[in-house]
Amino acid sequence: MTRFEESHSISCHPLFEREAYFQLSNLIKYFIKSLDFEVLDIIEDGYFEAPKNKNKKQMSANDSKAKLNSKAMHTLLCSLNGDVSKKVSTSKSAKEI
Repeated sequence: MTRFEESHSISCHPLFEREAYFQLSNLIKYFIKSLDFEVLDIIEDGYFEAPKNKNKKQMSANDSKAKLNSKAMHTLLCSLNGDVSKKVSTSKSAKEI
């Protein structure tokens, strides 16, 4: 009987394993791209909270970036095992993770 390896689900993110870091980092990157290209930009470029005294247009752009940062952080944290997740749980941005 032929044994088939379990495939990755297109709706679930891959889990980070230290032994297969390079392969998994690419899978996670493609998974994040499938969610939203801007999420990957937030991870790679970083997110910096704008000062609160900006005009409405700037605040609205900052709010959308804050949402993307949260989405990116959630995706990355869900991809990590418990030990690694604990180490980065105090991070303020996806880039820090």
